[in-house]
Amino acid sequence: MTSVEFRLNGAQVAFDVAGRETLLETLRDTAGTTSVRYCCGIGVCGTCTVLLDALPVSSCLLLTVMVDGRDVVTAEGADVRHSPVTRRVRDAFVDAQAYQCSYCIPAIALTVRGLLQQDPEMDADELKTALGGNLCRCGSYPQVLDAVRRLVGTSGRRGGEQDG
Repeated sequence: MTSVEFRLNGAQVAFDVAGRETLLETLRDTAGTTSVRYCCGIGVCGTCTVLLDALPVSSCLLLTVMVDGRDVVTAEGADVRHSPVTRRVRDAFVDAQAYQCSYCIPAIALTVRGLLQQDPEMDADELKTALGGNLCRCGSYPQVLDAVRRLVGTSGRRGGEQDG
Protein backbone atom coordinates (compact mmCIF):
# COMPACT_ATOMS: atom_id res chain seq x y z
CA MET A 1 0.00 0.00 0.00
CA THR A 2 1.10 3.54 -0.77
CA SER A 3 -0.09 6.70 0.94
CA VAL A 4 -1.35 9.31 -1.54
CA GLU A 5 -2.44 12.86 -0.74
CA PHE A 6 -4.23 15.20 -3.13
CA ARG A 7 -6.94 17.84 -3.24
CA LEU A 8 -10.35 16.38 -4.03
CA ASN A 9 -13.04 18.93 -4.79
CA GLY A 10 -11.14 21.54 -2.82
CA ALA A 11 -10.41 19.43 0.27
CA GLN A 12 -7.09 17.81 1.10
CA VAL A 13 -7.51 14.01 1.26
CA ALA A 14 -5.20 11.06 1.95
CA PHE A 15 -5.70 7.44 1.01
CA ASP A 16 -3.67 4.26 1.29
CA VAL A 17 -3.92 2.60 -2.11
CA ALA A 18 -2.51 -0.41 -3.91
CA GLY A 19 0.02 0.51 -6.58
CA ARG A 20 -2.29 -0.59 -9.39
CA GLU A 21 -5.48 1.03 -8.05
CA THR A 22 -7.01 3.44 -10.53
CA LEU A 23 -8.20 6.89 -9.62
CA LEU A 24 -11.67 5.78 -10.69
CA GLU A 25 -11.61 3.00 -8.08
CA THR A 26 -10.36 5.31 -5.35
CA LEU A 27 -12.90 8.02 -6.13
CA ARG A 28 -15.89 5.67 -6.28
CA ASP A 29 -15.02 2.98 -3.75
CA THR A 30 -13.15 4.98 -1.13
CA ALA A 31 -14.16 8.62 -1.56
CA GLY A 32 -17.79 7.92 -2.54
CA THR A 33 -17.88 10.28 -5.52
CA THR A 34 -20.64 8.60 -7.51
CA SER A 35 -20.56 11.00 -10.47
CA VAL A 36 -17.34 9.30 -11.57
CA ARG A 37 -18.69 6.24 -13.35
CA TYR A 38 -17.24 3.05 -14.73
CA CYS A 39 -18.16 2.01 -18.25
CA CYS A 40 -15.47 0.95 -20.73
CA GLY A 41 -12.38 0.81 -18.51
CA ILE A 42 -10.12 1.79 -21.43
CA GLY A 43 -10.56 5.57 -21.63
CA VAL A 44 -12.87 5.60 -24.64
CA CYS A 45 -16.32 6.48 -23.26
CA GLY A 46 -15.61 9.44 -20.96
CA THR A 47 -18.01 8.52 -18.16
CA CYS A 48 -15.14 8.47 -15.67
CA THR A 49 -13.90 11.96 -16.60
CA VAL A 50 -12.51 14.17 -13.84
CA LEU A 51 -10.56 17.39 -13.96
CA LEU A 52 -6.92 16.84 -13.04
CA ASP A 53 -5.19 20.16 -12.48
CA ALA A 54 -8.17 21.69 -14.37
CA LEU A 55 -7.84 19.43 -17.45
CA PRO A 56 -10.32 16.65 -18.35
CA VAL A 57 -8.82 13.15 -18.00
CA SER A 58 -10.16 9.58 -17.89
CA SER A 59 -9.82 8.41 -14.30
CA CYS A 60 -9.96 4.75 -15.38
CA LEU A 61 -6.56 5.20 -17.06
CA LEU A 62 -4.83 6.96 -14.19
CA LEU A 63 -3.29 5.22 -11.22
CA THR A 64 -4.15 6.95 -7.96
CA VAL A 65 -0.46 7.17 -7.05
CA MET A 66 -0.04 9.47 -10.08
CA VAL A 67 -2.23 12.20 -8.58
CA ASP A 68 -0.18 12.64 -5.41
CA GLY A 69 0.01 16.37 -4.66
CA ARG A 70 -2.35 17.31 -7.48
CA ASP A 71 -5.86 18.75 -7.76
CA VAL A 72 -8.82 16.52 -8.72
CA VAL A 73 -12.34 17.83 -9.33
CA THR A 74 -15.40 15.66 -9.91
CA ALA A 75 -18.93 16.75 -10.79
CA GLU A 76 -19.63 16.84 -7.04
CA GLY A 77 -16.93 19.48 -6.70
CA ALA A 78 -18.20 21.63 -9.54
CA ASP A 79 -19.95 23.97 -7.12
CA VAL A 80 -22.54 26.10 -8.92
CA ARG A 81 -22.74 28.52 -6.00
CA HIS A 82 -19.16 29.69 -6.44
CA SER A 83 -18.27 29.08 -10.08
CA PRO A 84 -19.86 31.24 -12.78
CA VAL A 85 -18.63 28.84 -15.47
CA THR A 86 -20.20 25.85 -13.71
CA ARG A 87 -23.45 27.76 -13.29
CA ARG A 88 -23.49 28.69 -17.01
CA VAL A 89 -22.83 25.07 -18.03
CA ARG A 90 -25.54 23.74 -15.71
CA ASP A 91 -28.08 26.29 -16.92
CA ALA A 92 -27.29 25.61 -20.59
CA PHE A 93 -27.67 21.84 -20.09
CA VAL A 94 -30.98 22.29 -18.25
CA ASP A 95 -32.33 24.81 -20.79
CA ALA A 96 -31.41 22.49 -23.68
CA GLN A 97 -32.77 19.44 -21.80
CA ALA A 98 -29.36 17.84 -22.36
CA TYR A 99 -30.00 14.72 -20.35
CA GLN A 100 -31.99 11.57 -20.71
CA CYS A 101 -30.75 8.74 -18.54
CA SER A 102 -28.00 11.11 -17.28
CA TYR A 103 -25.36 8.40 -16.86
CA CYS A 104 -22.86 10.32 -19.01
CA ILE A 105 -23.98 13.89 -18.31
CA PRO A 106 -21.88 14.61 -15.18
CA ALA A 107 -18.70 13.80 -17.12
CA ILE A 108 -19.80 15.66 -20.25
CA ALA A 109 -20.77 18.79 -18.29
CA LEU A 110 -17.53 18.59 -16.30
CA THR A 111 -15.54 18.28 -19.54
CA VAL A 112 -17.28 21.35 -20.99
CA ARG A 113 -16.63 23.26 -17.76
CA GLY A 114 -12.94 22.34 -17.77
CA LEU A 115 -12.50 23.25 -21.42
CA LEU A 116 -14.22 26.62 -21.03
CA GLN A 117 -12.15 27.42 -17.97
CA GLN A 118 -8.99 26.67 -19.97
CA ASP A 119 -10.13 28.60 -23.05
CA PRO A 120 -13.17 30.86 -22.50
CA GLU A 121 -13.04 31.79 -26.20
CA MET A 122 -13.59 28.23 -27.42
CA ASP A 123 -16.26 28.06 -30.11
CA ALA A 124 -18.98 25.45 -30.59
CA ASP A 125 -17.03 23.49 -33.22
CA GLU A 126 -13.94 23.29 -31.00
CA LEU A 127 -16.03 22.11 -28.04
CA LYS A 128 -17.82 19.56 -30.21
CA THR A 129 -14.47 18.13 -31.32
CA ALA A 130 -13.15 18.12 -27.75
CA LEU A 131 -16.24 16.18 -26.61
CA GLY A 132 -15.40 13.36 -29.01
CA GLY A 133 -14.15 11.30 -26.07
CA ASN A 134 -17.50 11.39 -24.29
CA LEU A 135 -20.04 8.80 -25.41
CA CYS A 136 -23.77 8.93 -24.75
CA ARG A 137 -25.57 5.62 -25.02
CA CYS A 138 -29.11 6.99 -24.89
CA GLY A 139 -28.64 9.57 -27.62
CA SER A 140 -28.67 12.97 -25.91
CA TYR A 141 -26.04 14.29 -28.36
CA PRO A 142 -28.36 16.79 -30.10
CA GLN A 143 -29.33 18.32 -26.76
CA VAL A 144 -25.72 18.37 -25.53
CA LEU A 145 -24.66 20.16 -28.71
CA ASP A 146 -27.57 22.58 -28.27
CA ALA A 147 -26.31 23.29 -24.74
CA VAL A 148 -22.81 23.90 -26.12
CA ARG A 149 -24.20 26.30 -28.72
CA ARG A 150 -26.12 28.11 -25.98
CA LEU A 151 -22.86 28.50 -24.06
CA VAL A 152 -20.70 29.84 -26.86
CA GLY A 153 -23.04 30.97 -29.63
CA THR A 154 -24.10 29.29 -32.83
CA SER A 155 -21.83 30.89 -35.40
CA GLY A 156 -18.80 28.65 -34.98
CA ARG A 157 -16.62 31.77 -34.69
CA ARG A 158 -14.28 32.21 -31.73
CA GLY A 159 -15.90 34.21 -28.96
CA GLY A 160 -19.40 32.92 -29.72
CA GLU A 161 -20.44 35.83 -31.93
CA GLN A 162 -23.93 35.47 -33.32
CA ASP A 163 -24.69 35.59 -37.03
CA GLY A 164 -26.40 38.86 -37.92
